[in-house]
Amino acid sequence: MNIVFSDIDGTFQELGKEIPPINREAIQALQAKGDHFVFVTGRGYDLVKQMNDELLIDCDVIFGNGAGIKKIGEPERYTSTLTHQETTEVINILEEQEILHFIHTNHGVVIRPTKEYTKQLSALRESLEKLGEQGKRIMDYKEQYFENDCVHTEDIAKYLSERPETIVVKIELMEADDARHEAIRSSLQETELLVFHSFIKTLEIVHPDSTKGSAITNYLSDYPLATSYGIGDGENDLAMLAVVDVPVAVENAATNVKESSHVIAPSCSEGGVGRFIFEHIL
Repeated sequence: MNIVFSDIDGTFQELGKEIPPINREAIQALQAKGDHFVFVTGRGYDLVKQMNDELLIDCDVIFGNGAGIKKIGEPERYTSTLTHQETTEVINILEEQEILHFIHTNHGVVIRPTKEYTKQLSALRESLEKLGEQGKRIMDYKEQYFENDCVHTEDIAKYLSERPETIVVKIELMEADDARHEAIRSSLQETELLVFHSFIKTLEIVHPDSTKGSAITNYLSDYPLATSYGIGDGENDLAMLAVVDVPVAVENAATNVKESSHVIAPSCSEGGVGRFIFEHIL
């Protein structure tokens, strides 16, 4: 049996663009011969389900960068999440530094009203101008997402305290000044949580056990004879590439991801996931 683990953003789908049809075709062909395809993503499960429904596919999903898993025919399971106390500690640190941040929960993404982040959003848009149309597309998507798809509250810590049953999957932040990213990491060290770069101008804070590598290792324990492949593009994919038999990077991946891979597939925009599956597995 073959099992293909794939990141989504920057690997399977380019932000704001249509998914290359070959990616869907490859998943269907892979599953038709009894092999498994598994999304391993920082996204919440609801966003992945929405995408899968649009593509008319179904597959296992490791979401929240390893915080939870949803297998076909089974309910979502959360395995490595943040406590409300840990979340509040991080929020206090980020608010003191006036960092744009948002909280991923099992009931959606929670953020302060976007009017509170006018300065930060403007700086982010300016910092992405060098990317041309792609930078504009990223910020248009993010601002629409923050404004229309998130839960708004003036006090996130209070919001959580009033909803003790809410599960916090991860904390995400965006900061225009790359030089501040390391300072932010340093300020979060005392929390003993895992901090990593996941997308342009973006850092994520998760439970120390919430990694793609740990989740994949657990998944593979049920399939000891399988040959595993992992396809990714960013820093948060390195843990995945370290535990699979065949680590693969798409052409647009970060340099350290390519250096950690055995195979370089075509870029995300060219349907690298689907082309790799057809050319190397099927």
